[in-house]
Amino acid sequence: MLSLGWAAISWIEHYLVHGPGDVQGAPIELDDEYAAFVIKAYEVHPETGARLVRRGFISRAKGRAKSELAAMMACYEALGPCRFDHWAVEGEVSEWGYRYEVGEPVGKPIKYVEVLCVATEENQAGNTYDNIAYMLGSESCSDALAEDYPGIDVGLTRVILPDARGSIEPVSSADSSKDGGKSTFVVADETHLWILPRLKRLHSTMTRNLLKRRLASGWMLETSTMYGAGEKSVAEGTHDYAKSSRRSALLFDHQQASEHWDLEDREQRLKALAESYGPAAAWMDLEPIADYWDDPQESHAAFRRYFLNQPVPMVEDVTPGVISPSDWQKNLVPDAGMVGTPSLVLDASPMLTRAAIVAAGASTVEGRTHIEITGSKGVLDSRPGTQWAIDLLGSNGAEVAVVAGSAAESLVPKLEEAGAYVTVMSHADYAAACVRFVAAVTAGLVTQRGQRDLDEAVPTGVKRTADEGLWIWGRIKSGSDITALVGATAAFALAESAANAPFGVW
Repeated sequence: MLSLGWAAISWIEHYLVHGPGDVQGAPIELDDEYAAFVIKAYEVHPETGARLVRRGFISRAKGRAKSELAAMMACYEALGPCRFDHWAVEGEVSEWGYRYEVGEPVGKPIKYVEVLCVATEENQAGNTYDNIAYMLGSESCSDALAEDYPGIDVGLTRVILPDARGSIEPVSSADSSKDGGKSTFVVADETHLWILPRLKRLHSTMTRNLLKRRLASGWMLETSTMYGAGEKSVAEGTHDYAKSSRRSALLFDHQQASEHWDLEDREQRLKALAESYGPAAAWMDLEPIADYWDDPQESHAAFRRYFLNQPVPMVEDVTPGVISPSDWQKNLVPDAGMVGTPSLVLDASPMLTRAAIVAAGASTVEGRTHIEITGSKGVLDSRPGTQWAIDLLGSNGAEVAVVAGSAAESLVPKLEEAGAYVTVMSHADYAAACVRFVAAVTAGLVTQRGQRDLDEAVPTGVKRTADEGLWIWGRIKSGSDITALVGATAAFALAESAANAPFGVW
């Protein structure tokens, strides 16, 4: 096979170190399985040297360092000789010491680079980018990289390459600003989680964008644990495409445990795990993973999917809790208002692309709690960005709460600097609030005035398992942006507390 991959492996092992984790900072030595993937990914046409792979998909079990492999390839795409230049002559040696075979393809760097690391909002694009930032950071990179590639500017939001050669950027899958991009390499991380229609549209848009720069030969790499069959994720769609006779320029690389293992037998379960993890089984601690099968609180479907990397139907959470449109609309009282000072909550989407200020307080309709998204005039205030909310709350010296662990919590220093007074609701209190809020809405103990963002968010919210048997609103699988719903839930709980006793039946 004619491939730039042999030189790519050499470049990666010479210049890069492992990212954050148990072996961070150690030199990289690619195992045979991942080395084979790199070679196949950089296969070239035997006459023209053109790339033959325009989409790559690598599916491995949880913990197999898929995102780190993607980071290695992103660094190579940004700095290394990753596009065909000429065929090697006798005695040709690369700048870092790789000896080419006669007739082997020799690469050159891309003139202007645009590398994107894309993930779901909840994942915050960090898995791949955090590895890249470590591999290229001035305090953590290898001596060889610091010497041969000086001037790399690594920041929290992007890497700027020296000599104005481009950038590496982490982006949320909700960020539509990349619709007009001209990317040279895109990492689509954990596409088994890309289930919502907007995520599928973004995947299609970025795939099209890669066709815009002919000479740069842009391509996409999807990393994934195997999908939940029937969820219709991007990963499932890519697998369907791989199985069709029409696929073109797609490299689909999947490794899973065979179906014949008797997983009730622990020894066979360990063998299944070893088969799934391949070379990584040598350093993975498979014993506690095998014990996970016996945990009565965990599903066997999840075990097969995440650790054996098998595509299996996932058991849906059908316990009560999701609010129906009819239950929400029966609480519509357009003229209802609040008695006394409302409790305010600020929530923001995980990539800080949107914020909502939500108020709750005792209702003028006796015995109920009133919920509304409120702004400077007591009307709808849910908008793109977050600075507007900081300015509004700060200028009024408002008392506002945020939920612990949410993106809004990262805004606390700016809120306090602007003049707002901030409290943080604990994760446990928020999880308990989710249960009470749903029960209150269902029982007709909440009023709301009818506001679009809240009306859209409430009926589409779905549950995500939290600690100690509780649940919280899940942002990934909900059918719309649920920033307003998260804020309403927390505000409801604060309004209960402010009344010194829960409203209604509590």
